[in-house]
Amino acid sequence: MEPRTLRTVFMGSPEFAVPFLEALVRARFDLRGVVTQPDRPKGRGQEVTPVPVKSWALDHDIPAVSPLSLRDPAGREFLGRWDPELIVVVAYGKILPEEVLSFPSRGCVNVHASLLPAYRGASPIVWAIRNGEDVSGLSLMCLDRGMDTGPVFAKLEMPIGPRETTRTLTARMMEQGPDFMLEGLRGYLAGELLPVPQPAEGTLARLLSKEDGRIPFSGPAGVVDCHVRAMNPWPGAFFSSSIGTVKVGEGRVLRKSGGGSPGTVLSLSPEGIDVACGEGVFRILALQREGGRMVTAGEFVSGRRFAAGEVLF
Repeated sequence: MEPRTLRTVFMGSPEFAVPFLEALVRARFDLRGVVTQPDRPKGRGQEVTPVPVKSWALDHDIPAVSPLSLRDPAGREFLGRWDPELIVVVAYGKILPEEVLSFPSRGCVNVHASLLPAYRGASPIVWAIRNGEDVSGLSLMCLDRGMDTGPVFAKLEMPIGPRETTRTLTARMMEQGPDFMLEGLRGYLAGELLPVPQPAEGTLARLLSKEDGRIPFSGPAGVVDCHVRAMNPWPGAFFSSSIGTVKVGEGRVLRKSGGGSPGTVLSLSPEGIDVACGEGVFRILALQREGGRMVTAGEFVSGRRFAAGEVLF
């Protein structure tokens, strides 16, 4: 079936999903409309603003709706109005009810940012980096009533580099993912790519909270390094100290063994701030005080700072 003859609805919300929506438009799918999460307060003024996918759609004259609940029949009225044969989902942010899942004749196809069945759930990129994985990627799957448990028909493997952050891996997925999605959709719609059921067992990538950013100095220095990279950009890796909460933007494993009591500041110099971990030493290279900007270790040690011997937590 040619994309231009297939009535399609796109469901997505954050910036991550925008390039995938652009790709469907570029490939000339018969895009009837877009469904996103409701508008949200944004910025210091907390002005209510459409989510990025909705903003892009409206800027390109594509109809968009933001229902409060898809379980409410009023929130599903778009199904009757747009009559989709295919629904493409990318980071929509809600589990779809059976009434939506069963409506399109070609199903609901989801782009998930992990190699399923690993890292099902809301924060797959973060937890893959946090857990020290060497590879991640994207999966194309048919949604069912579970959380990312439906059958998979295409995967794209992407290596996780030694200095990879959630920001950089997300950017690479946004760059490589749309063409992967289009190629997979064409194969799926032509019957060339058949969905394969997932095993029941899988890992869960739960939703992050701000407190998840707290640095676990009690663990090995390698874990601290993974943590700092995984929490970039949100919620940010941080610790508490005598000068308040401090975020860490960048660091390195200095030593894998030795050190001292976990969280103890061993030394401060323009080259870095060395902190003892449960195993080894982690060197902080960039950090940010509350209300300030991210600065290098050299800039930080020249101003008000904590002292060697202090325990960070």
